This record gives sequence, C-alpha cells and structure tokens, in this order.
Amino acid sequence: MKLRLASLLSLFALALALIVGLGVDTRQSAAAPVGASSNMTYLPYVSRAPDLFITKLEVSQSIQDANNTVPLVANRPTVVRVYTATSSGSDVPNTSITLSATRGGTPLTPVTSSTQTASGASSRANLGSTYNITLPASWLSGTVIVTAKVTGQTQGSFTQTFTFSTVPTLNVVIVPINYTQTGASGGNGFYAAPSSEQISNWIMRAYPLSNMNVTIRPGVPVAFTGNLRDSSDSWVNLLNLTTQTKSNDSAPDSTVYYSYVNFGANCSNTWFNCSGGIAGIGWIGYRESVGIHNLPPGFGPEATGELAGHEIGHNFGRYHAPCNVSGTNWSTDPKHAGASIGEYGLDGIGGTLKLLSPSGYVDMMSYCDPVWVSDFTYKALYTDQVNKGAFVWAPQEESLLIGGSVADDGSVALDPVYFAPATAVPSQNALYQVELLDSAGNVIATHPVDLLVAEEPGVSAQAIRGVVPAPDVPVAELRVVEAASGTAVASRTLSIANMAVNATLVQQTANETATVTWGITDVPANVRYTANNGLTWTTVGLNVLGGSLEVDLSTLPGGGSGRFQILLADQGTPTRFEVALATPLVDRQPTAWINGPEVVAAGSPTALYAFGSDAEDGALSDFVWSVDGNPVEAQSALFLNDLAPGEHVITLSATTSSGQTAVASHIVTVTP
Repeated sequence: MKLRLASLLSLFALALALIVGLGVDTRQSAAAPVGASSNMTYLPYVSRAPDLFITKLEVSQSIQDANNTVPLVANRPTVVRVYTATSSGSDVPNTSITLSATRGGTPLTPVTSSTQTASGASSRANLGSTYNITLPASWLSGTVIVTAKVTGQTQGSFTQTFTFSTVPTLNVVIVPINYTQTGASGGNGFYAAPSSEQISNWIMRAYPLSNMNVTIRPGVPVAFTGNLRDSSDSWVNLLNLTTQTKSNDSAPDSTVYYSYVNFGANCSNTWFNCSGGIAGIGWIGYRESVGIHNLPPGFGPEATGELAGHEIGHNFGRYHAPCNVSGTNWSTDPKHAGASIGEYGLDGIGGTLKLLSPSGYVDMMSYCDPVWVSDFTYKALYTDQVNKGAFVWAPQEESLLIGGSVADDGSVALDPVYFAPATAVPSQNALYQVELLDSAGNVIATHPVDLLVAEEPGVSAQAIRGVVPAPDVPVAELRVVEAASGTAVASRTLSIANMAVNATLVQQTANETATVTWGITDVPANVRYTANNGLTWTTVGLNVLGGSLEVDLSTLPGGGSGRFQILLADQGTPTRFEVALATPLVDRQPTAWINGPEVVAAGSPTALYAFGSDAEDGALSDFVWSVDGNPVEAQSALFLNDLAPGEHVITLSATTSSGQTAVASHIVTVTP
C-alpha cells in the first residue's frame, strides 16, 4: 500500500512537470512575498478555450443587407459591424476586436476597436450589441480581404472579402432663382435668390458617392415670375426654364442642374403654403430639378437636403415609393411594403452613429417621414451614377437644340429652335422623332428625341428634348412625329434668309453693367457669356425680344477676354454674333465650406468633406486642410481618428487657378 501511494505521488509529480514544461500559465501564490523567490510556491493554472467567437461581418456605408449585397463605394466612409456570440449566450466583458486586411497580398495597417462588453448574441437591431469599427481610409479601394478576431485570442477569427468600386463624382450646379410671386392666395412679392447651398450634407450621407462637386452657378440669378403657391403650371414652367438654361449653358448631360427658390423668413413671411403644397419637381431620368432653399425646422431639421435627395432621386430615374403617394416601379419584396427602407440604415458614419430601423424609416422617394434611402433605391442610384454620372469629353458639333411642352392630349408646343455647338445627347426612350425638311419639303434628316416626364401629386409635366446634328443644307421646317403612330404632332418654320446684324456693346465700368445690342426686335435670341474662349458658358438671357439686353456684370466670371454671344432663334442655318468686352472683368472671390459632424464622442473617427465654388473655375478641388493649426494631408474628404476631448478647429483653404483663395472653418467638439 505504501508502494502504491508512492507511485501515485510520483505520477502526480510527473504530470505537474509535464504541465509546467508544456508552458501552461502559472500564477504566483498570494502567500509568497514578492522577491522571496526561494520561498515561492507555483500552482498550475489550466484555462478553458475561450467561449467568444465572431459570427459575421456587415459592411455599411449608408444601408446594407444581411448578406452584404449592397455595393460598396471606393473612398466612402465605411463601418464594419462585427457580430459576436457565445455558446452559453452570456456576454463577455472587457473585450476588443482587431481587424486586419490585405489587398493583393499586401498587408494593410490593422485597426482595433475600443474595449467593450462583447455580446453573447449580437443583433442587427441593436447597434450596441456589435463592434462598430470605422475602416481606415487606406482600406477603401479595390478588393480587400478582411479578417476579424478577438484581440489576444488565436481561435475563432472570421474572414470575408469586400470590393470597393469607383463611382463617378456627382456634379451639381445650383441655379439661384430670383422669384417674384404674383396672383397667389398669399405671399405675393419678391424673394431674393439664395447664395449658399444646404443639400450636399444629406446627399453625401445617403447617396452612394465618395465625392460631390457643388457649383453655385455664376452670373445674375435667373429671374422667374409665377405662382408657385397655387399653380402647378408655374412649377412646370420653372422646370422647363431650368432645362433651357442648362441646354444653353452647354452643360454636360451628366451634371445635375438644381434650381433653388428661397423659402423666405418663416411661415408668416413666405410664398409657400405652409399647410401643405408642392415643394419641388424633377424630370425622371434627366438631370434637371427644382426645390426650396432654407425650409424652416418645422418641416424637419434636414428638410431642405431631404427634398433635394427626393428630386435628384427622380433625376436618377427613381419613381415614387408608395407612402402617402402612389408608387410606380417600386420593389415587390415584402420587406419594402409601405415604402420601408427594408434593411437597417446607418447614418452618422464618420461621426456619431445612428441605426435606422426598417420598421421606423421609409424611403426618401415617399411622402412620409422620417426618411432614409432603402437598399432598393440605393442600388438603383449606384447603377445610374456608374452608368451616367461620368463626364466623358466629346467634341462639340453644330447642333439644333430642340424642346417643347407636351399637353395632356398629346399635342406639342415647340419652343424656339436654336443652332449651337453642342455635344449630342443620346436618346433614352426615342418616343418622338424630329424630321428636318428643306425648302422643297423633302426630309433631309430624321433623329430620335425623348419624352421627359415629371410627376408630383397635383403636377404632371411632359416635354420633349433633343440635341441633334445640324445638316449640311439649310433647314426650312422642323417637324415632330410620334414614333409609335407616325403622327406629326408639331412643326415649326425656320427662316432661310440671311440675317444682317451689327452687334454692339456699351460697357459701363463704374456700375458694372453692359448693354448688348443686335437690333433685331421681333426674333427671340439667347444671350450667353464666356470668359474662357467658349470652354464654359453662362446664359444671361433666354428668348429675349427687343434686340438688346442690359447685363449686370458684377457676378459674371472674370479674367480672360470676356465676350457675349447672341444666338438668333428659328434660323435655318447657324446664326449667331459675338461682341467682346472692352475691359476684362476682375476675378470673383471663390467660396469654400465644410460639411460634417460638429459633435463626436471621444475615440470616434470623424469624416469631413470639402466644397468650393468659383465663378471662373466652377467646382474647386485644390484643397488644403489643417487641424488646430497643423497641416494634414487630405483631398476632398478628411478622415480623423482619436481626436482628444475638447474643441478642434478644422480649417480648409481652396485655391483657384488664378491664385485666389477661399477659407472656411469648422469646429468639431469631442465629448469625453
């Protein structure tokens, strides 16, 4: 028996030696004083395999589904939601997650989350149950293999591949409107054009974009007189005016022209009917729209941006979502019933995150609140911008600019027709054809033109639009034919007589005005201005009668050899005349501004966006950033991590090609 006991003791000693030799952690006995190594006793400490594991990754830039099928945009702020679980369902305190990544086999700098309690069963509905890690800017392009693991744990890692695709920059030209309301049930009077924009912040957060250029259209604001309060026809007329302005500016088809009407001071001093009324309109699939600037907080804290998101959404081909408005071409998936966003949205990326529930938010194309973008709409916006958003340079050729309104009975009223150098616009639906006839009545060319449609409750607008190549012989008549039936629905006679014009200009440098005169009083004319030899144009008069136009020079682009061009309407051959300024205009002062969060929590990343507009250069891109006076490297987007608690002054400067600089500041307060 003593032999047996000795054998057991020997086996125990051997086992202990093996355990220690295998490197199992040992802990110093609490009874042993520090430094008394000769008196220390070591006891074995055997730990169980960790119970925490990662179940999935969800990568969101605005909205995402459970299978990560919503496309990811390169260089757009991105959050990875890391889902955890335990076999017991119990939470695990004091834990962090480390993300590592490679691109093309090259490791990227890893990022570790803050320490928090890991959920024993993460839920999509609970933002606090997941680790929400904002990815470094260096990760946000190409195909990236991401691995997540519990920090300090070798088991249970989770790997997934994500691809960030390039999306063209969205170019938006804000068209300020000097609005005079007459004949309305209230609010008659003059409303001066806005001089700033309030739409880029919301659009950048909701749309699938990494960059957005916003230009405040130079020149005197476009004048419009009507009754937007009570008359749907006035909204249609303003939308048509926006389309004509863009066409005569020779702006790229990919650019959004967004006309801006000032709301006024408040509901006691406004043209708008605050009990309910039309607030905007936009062509479906064609990038011209109209909306209101400076909507008061009573309509929602971000109503102006949400309105623009809705109208520009129409420009991206989106119809209404069915909530308080009839839906068209809406998703048939049950998750989108009632215009629900369908999946969990994520707002505030690059600031304070906010989870948007599909049961609480509706799609931005609806007439309900609160709104965000659904995964259905987001994917469609992505596709439209990828396919149509890029500016593709193409040589201009002599063209006819054709437009007109379509009545409910199908009849067409053609606008004056102009010849101008332009880039042909490919037809999208070709529901109409335009026939060009010579003086003998022979058809010398046929081209497709499009039907444009805009619909809001109480408003229905239809128009035709086309930019078609000019023939080599004079055009005596233009005829519009309905493609399906072959029925001629409109025609316009063009003059083939040569026009003798002596265009003159009288410039008053003291008050910065000029009078352009061409002397033909009974023929409409478009008048436009260029300071860069026709590279860009600013329309200063549409369908002007009387043979002269006084122009305010104070807001036109400066520099170069500025000149005006007068285009006569309804001529069978290109008929235009030019007259130059005697004294070049001075360069206008550019403007710059910053969008982004004003308050973030300590340890949270911050994403800020730069914007700049210049009368001469358009949208600016030469940006310089500083944080608390220290220069930082960034372009149109600035990503900041781990700002210390307190106030931080972010400064942006934007420099024009002529060396002028605009400066903007933005304060970010970091809360402990």
